[in-house]
Amino acid sequence: MSVEPPVLGSVGVGPVLLATPLALLVVAAIEADNRDVVVHDEGAYLRVVVPEVCRLARATLEAATGSPVQFPGELEVIMPSFAGLMRLTEHEAVWWLAGDAPAAPLPDDARSTEKGS
Repeated sequence: MSVEPPVLGSVGVGPVLLATPLALLVVAAIEADNRDVVVHDEGAYLRVVVPEVCRLARATLEAATGSPVQFPGELEVIMPSFAGLMRLTEHEAVWWLAGDAPAAPLPDDARSTEKGS
């Protein structure tokens, strides 16, 4: 995880996570699913910033935790805020900039081939 000091005026999207062990795994999963991820350590919370679109696949988080994760449900407990707009389904969380629509979610049958799985 690359942690940087906060930068005022950073443009990007992503979750703000309470600094918990699960949050560190969420950050690792976001880093696996995205490029150019920056994490600002604010002490009690971690601000994840990704340019334009940030994706978190439930399958990636489950691989990181080694156990099933409930979407929606478990992510929101450690996410008091986020930057951008957000869509949360049973398969993924996506954050994007207002005015930019993210790509459509993958159909269930395509998820098994995503990222070489």
